[in-house]
Amino acid sequence: MWGAASVLAKAADHVDGLTLAFHRLWVGAVAMLVIFTVRGGRLRWRLLVAALPAGIAFAADIGLFFTAVKHTTVANATMISALQPALLLFVAGPLFGERVHVSDVWWTVVALVGVSVVVFGSSTTPSWSPFGDIMAVLCLFAWTAYFIFGKQGRAKLDAVEFVTAMSLVAFVVIALVAVGTGHDLTVPDGGTWAVILALGLGTGGMGHFLINWAHGHAPLVLTSMLTLLIPVVAMASAAVFLGEDVVAAQIAGAVIVLGALGVLVWRRQPQEPDLPLEVAEQPL
Repeated sequence: MWGAASVLAKAADHVDGLTLAFHRLWVGAVAMLVIFTVRGGRLRWRLLVAALPAGIAFAADIGLFFTAVKHTTVANATMISALQPALLLFVAGPLFGERVHVSDVWWTVVALVGVSVVVFGSSTTPSWSPFGDIMAVLCLFAWTAYFIFGKQGRAKLDAVEFVTAMSLVAFVVIALVAVGTGHDLTVPDGGTWAVILALGLGTGGMGHFLINWAHGHAPLVLTSMLTLLIPVVAMASAAVFLGEDVVAAQIAGAVIVLGALGVLVWRRQPQEPDLPLEVAEQPL
């Protein structure tokens, strides 16, 4: 699902990244609030407080990523974000008492080399810009923070409670930024609204609900590893549906990145205990 999100965002070329993020987040928040209410849930401050860090990180992630794909290639935006498992090991590892080994550093270096190949390889394509790549790097940190805070939030709330509260917080954050800066939030056509609904209810909404449900049932590193499929799906979809150029250097770099990250996470997985969190769960 997430692999298609970047292509949909790029295809909505009549709005910029912040406008797209604003509307995607309110659509997702309303949808989750309806589901939450039908389940018999009552929105309380306790839920919003528990989801506050993840909601802030999520708003930053969505805003930065949509801006990135508007200014650079889908391949670059998704491949830079694919470094998240490596960053997660270096951040979440010490945070939760997990040692980082020398081999982890070397495999991360290999992955960074691969990303460099992708970025420099794309510099000859018309869709590339350094600004977009910088936005993608910032998004990487927000994306990693979202995973960590999401895991912590799921220790206190069930999946529906968490995603509902987190979505509401994220919308409020992005609304403060958009309205506070006087940003134009106009959506000019029905095609763009179709993309917004697809992002809010489908690729983005359902995708984030499923990953947060998985946070309560799987190790953090394992769920992170599954996101390595995102750039593969995104690159292929962008080439097929958007006609975006994919040069040989990008493909070679992608193989290096995904291979290094795959080995890195695979070598850690047998000894990686789940984070020491007790998950609050209810039937969905």
